[in-house]
Amino acid sequence: MKVLQVISGNDIGGGGNYVLNLSFYSKDKFHSIIGTIGGGGLYDKSKSMNIDTVKFKRAATYDRYLIDYVRENHIDLVNFHGAKAFFIHYFLKNKIGVPTVATVHSDYRRDFLNNRIKYLFFTPLSALGLGSFKQYICVSDYIKRLLDKQKFIGEKFVVNSGMDFNNRVIKESRESIRARYNILENDFVYVNVARCHPIKNQLSLIEAFNMLKKQVKDAKLIIVGDGPMEETLRQKVAQLHLENRVIFTGYKPNALDFANAGEVGILTSFSEGGAPPMTLLESAAVKKYFIAPDVGDIGKVLGDNLISLINPNSVEDIYKKMREIYEERNEIYLKGEKLYDAVVEKFSIDSFCTKYYNAYTKILSEK
Repeated sequence: MKVLQVISGNDIGGGGNYVLNLSFYSKDKFHSIIGTIGGGGLYDKSKSMNIDTVKFKRAATYDRYLIDYVRENHIDLVNFHGAKAFFIHYFLKNKIGVPTVATVHSDYRRDFLNNRIKYLFFTPLSALGLGSFKQYICVSDYIKRLLDKQKFIGEKFVVNSGMDFNNRVIKESRESIRARYNILENDFVYVNVARCHPIKNQLSLIEAFNMLKKQVKDAKLIIVGDGPMEETLRQKVAQLHLENRVIFTGYKPNALDFANAGEVGILTSFSEGGAPPMTLLESAAVKKYFIAPDVGDIGKVLGDNLISLINPNSVEDIYKKMREIYEERNEIYLKGEKLYDAVVEKFSIDSFCTKYYNAYTKILSEK
């Protein structure tokens, strides 16, 4: 079975890593080719992992390159990921000649909150693209319920994120990262791995950390990611005089290393499609505890006995949970080990790829 995974070439977030994991680890079940729309970080990373990768022109909606590739390379099924890919499918759906499916990674209604013009223009186009499919793979039950509620008609499969916990690789040591960013060995570090985007709610995170630092002198916050909100976040840090306490690293391909360099992972998003998010799995993979927003299905699949759930709409609640974890700092590693044991059992990479294989097989059997 040959599957073409179509996704934006600059998707370096959770959706991009999801597709990389799917393509890299599914080799014994089906053959994935990642087809990127333009170049970018995802295209480069896919090539570096020796995954079969092809780059399509950004104007893929207006030429036959993708259609010709499917035919000439005997592709059995095309899996589209993300708003840009969904919109391309709207134009090509009757020309591709093989079954297609959309993997829905997020709440499409919130994808363009960083820009009012984009939100008003692209959100309806994203919905139009989504509506052009007959099959959907949802990254959580929450996304499936959303599509049902919004009356997207078609067969829906649910495949939660998965990770290879046995072969995780630390490329840069904890000591090296902490030395590079002037983090003392006794500092208690919260690590936020997320793109700098309004949906990730890092302004509230910074405000909550500001409340914490007034009482705690040895805490620091690392924000690993870039995006349209980065400059706004930096200005907020400067306004609160947190320059020596909040560290911006920009985008880093080795996010696992930064999770390992801290004491606890934290995410404060208003919305998360995946359950659990990839950044949570990465933190758990290095046995770090996690503070997560009580949104989507995160609480349902893990629960507050394994992670600390916060209300992302309350800066006060974020602060309180950060403070609680700090006060438990001498035992926090035990919670990290408990979280690791739970996710290894529930979110293995083999289970992830098997669910995709079963979904693809069913879709092809119905063509």
